[in-house]
Amino acid sequence: MRKVLLALALFGLLGLADTLVLTDGTVLEGRLSGVTATTLSFSTALGILDFPLERVSRISLDFEADPKPRLAERTWSRALGQVQREFWTCRYMRQGLVVAGLAFIGFGQWLNSLGYGVFGNMLTALGGLSILWGLSMPQPGCEVLAARLRALLYIGLEHGWLY
Repeated sequence: MRKVLLALALFGLLGLADTLVLTDGTVLEGRLSGVTATTLSFSTALGILDFPLERVSRISLDFEADPKPRLAERTWSRALGQVQREFWTCRYMRQGLVVAGLAFIGFGQWLNSLGYGVFGNMLTALGGLSILWGLSMPQPGCEVLAARLRALLYIGLEHGWLY
């Protein structure tokens, strides 16, 4: 009975042709079964395992053994779009605060020239605070979002959705 179960497990592994390499060096054979903006689902002989995208070092899909797409392009595209937006926000938050502060100062000065001194001065002060906050805050660490983006791009390249 044990030999039959072992044989079934081995035959099951032969059908799972995708390779997942994690950042800690772990290599898993299985099949990509799903993706979100934060996790990757991978079917192995042990069952479906979920991994954070930032732990994925590389993924290789074997379309010769199984030519069907692993995911719907729409699912992948939705996850990619969400991660791209979060990454863009992370990278450009400081610059956005400075630009918004400059806009507030300009609008405050325009209100001052129209005779609305109280409101103009208040907007100018808010603009100055925004600029100071943007210049003084440390550059955000976007490494986790960059790793998620990289993993999703690997999946897109493997499927041929990106060139």
